[in-house]
Amino acid sequence: MEFGDRTITEAGDPSVDELAERFGRVCTLVGEGELEEAACEADAEEIVTAILHALRGRAHLTQSALHQLLDALDDRMAAAGFGIVTRSSKGYQPLPGTSGGRPVIHRWTCPAAQPCGRFPSTELHPEAPVCAATGRPFVHGRVRL
Repeated sequence: MEFGDRTITEAGDPSVDELAERFGRVCTLVGEGELEEAACEADAEEIVTAILHALRGRAHLTQSALHQLLDALDDRMAAAGFGIVTRSSKGYQPLPGTSGGRPVIHRWTCPAAQPCGRFPSTELHPEAPVCAATGRPFVHGRVRL
C-alpha cells in the first residue's frame, strides 16, 4: 500500500492486509466511542492500550505480536459477550486464477504507525478526516486497489 510517498507493504500480503482491516475495525470502534467502555467491562483495557500504542507509533511490534494482541482482544470481548470485534463475520475470497492489474485511486490514508485499511473518499470528504486512534488528520495519497 502506498501512503503519499511512503510504501507500507506489497499489495496482496494477506498478513498485512488482514492487520489493516482489523486495525480499521478498532479505529472505527474507537471513533464511535464504544471500544474503551466495552474493553473495561471485558477486562481488556491493557490490550486496547497496547493496540492503540502500536497504532500511534509508541510501540514497535512484529506482525505476529500485533495479530496476537488483536486475537487476545477478540477472545476477551467474545468471552464477555461482546462478540469478536476485529474480524468480519463474512470473508472475502478472490476467485481462483484472477490477478488483474491493480488500479490506483486518490484517497485519504490512515496516518497511524500501523495504518488501518480505511480509505475515505476525497470526493465525499473534501477535508481530511481525523484518525480516532491518533487524533491526527488522514493524509492525501494514492492507494493501489
